[in-house]
Order: sequence, then structure tokens, then C-alpha cells
Amino acid sequence: MVSVGVSVLGVTGLHFVSPGVKINRKYYRETLLKEELLPDMCDISEYFIFQQDSAPANHAKETVDLLSTETPAFIPPTLWPPSSPDLSTNFTD
Repeated sequence: MVSVGVSVLGVTGLHFVSPGVKINRKYYRETLLKEELLPDMCDISEYFIFQQDSAPANHAKETVDLLSTETPAFIPPTLWPPSSPDLSTNFTD
């Protein structure tokens, strides 16, 4: 698995999750967000809007609390896509 932040202002580094690592709410929050994605995003711009889907690790109360306080803008879980494996859409039809 790989995580990356993408915006019109730039792209974060690719953050790979080692095979066999379980992405629970603690790993997602402490490693992927705090150590990797959020610092990269702040290097790109001091203002960004953070959006994610409803994966269990993303939806955890501790994760929502962290993103609500540590990001300039955060789209709350009530506005997330309900069951999206990713946020892409097929526009080739």
C-alpha cells in the first residue's frame, strides 16, 4: 500500500507501508499522518483541505480529532464518500 497527498499546489512524497503491516488507527495516525503525510503537506502549503474516505482507521475518533486540530481545514466524516476504496472515478465511458 502507498499513501500520497495530491493537490493543485503539489504532490507529497510516496509513503509506502511495508508488506504485512496492519494499518490500524494508531499506525495511520502516528506514522502515516503525523510523521509522513502532514509534514509533507505543510511543506507544500500552509493552507490545505484534508479529505479522506470512510476506511475504519480514517474514521476513528482519535484520527478525526487530530485532523480537526492539526490541519487548516478538514472535511468531517459526515461529508465523506460512504464506501469508497479510493476517490477516483472512471471517466472513460
